[in-house]
Amino acid sequence: MKLRLRANTIRLRLLKGEVDHLAQGHTIVETLPTPRPFHFAVHPSHVEDLTATFNEDTLTIEVPRDWAANWASNDEEVGRSAKTSNLDILIEKDWSCTTVRDSAEDRDTYPNPTALR
Repeated sequence: MKLRLRANTIRLRLLKGEVDHLAQGHTIVETLPTPRPFHFAVHPSHVEDLTATFNEDTLTIEVPRDWAANWASNDEEVGRSAKTSNLDILIEKDWSCTTVRDSAEDRDTYPNPTALR
């Protein structure tokens, strides 16, 4: 999972395996091994839209459980976004790069539609 924070925006990009894991109802957690570890998670929940909470050292994005269950098998839907009063949240499938890079960078990514043309 990739995390990008910028001003009032949170953007997450998930690999195929992570999207499948989420579809099965499991939480995905990554840890940034700083002196005081920082965790970020995506959790399927009974929410209507994407929500973000920060508790102690963990940023958690909750996603609607029904949406997560169907997202993996939906080839047309790249992701989902939500706007709260002070935060924009975007979660999307991670596409392969259009330029040649280290093969590890593109492992388990979705085919980039611009590369398929």
